[in-house]
Amino acid sequence: MPKFSFEEFLRGEYVDLVLLDEKVVKNTDWYKWMNYKENTDLLQTGKFPNTLSDQLNYVKNNIEEKKNILLNKKIKKKLQLGIVIKKSKTLVGMVTAYDFNYFNRTCSISLITDLNKNLKDRLKIFKESQDLMINHIFFKMNFRKIYSGAISENLSKLTERVWGFKREGVRKEHGFVNGKYVDSYDLGLFREDWIKNGNK
Repeated sequence: MPKFSFEEFLRGEYVDLVLLDEKVVKNTDWYKWMNYKENTDLLQTGKFPNTLSDQLNYVKNNIEEKKNILLNKKIKKKLQLGIVIKKSKTLVGMVTAYDFNYFNRTCSISLITDLNKNLKDRLKIFKESQDLMINHIFFKMNFRKIYSGAISENLSKLTERVWGFKREGVRKEHGFVNGKYVDSYDLGLFREDWIKNGNK
């Protein structure tokens, strides 16, 4: 697939987080990710085939418009950004902030990388991408707390260890994964704790 010129929004050392639109859908393999079982095992998506048309509708109806993101307006839809490896200019994942509560100053965050791609430094990519989004939420959008969740105790522990989230609860047999109900873990991160861990 030919290289596509992405519109950078947040710049990191190894990855850039880029704005998403119909051009990104049409010029990448993004829509195919949801048809790869390993990508969707721990998600609530992937139950039905995903098409190019489905992905275009998703961008139109679920993701905040670029102009509102760039103006730092109060956004109502998802702030979803693509993860692009700097060196190869390849789209390898998505990081998303959503459920914005402007009264309580809270929101949620999630991240996915395409497991069908052989990424040498997947954890480094994962960490920097989420670091960039967390910093943006806390220090640019002025939120005070971020929620995350995991349908895997191992992923919950990783989130606690790497980013300093704290487990706030367990929803017993909450998610349906591979034919069985599994526990879901709720986690939270306060801005002051993020700063105490050396982030600014």
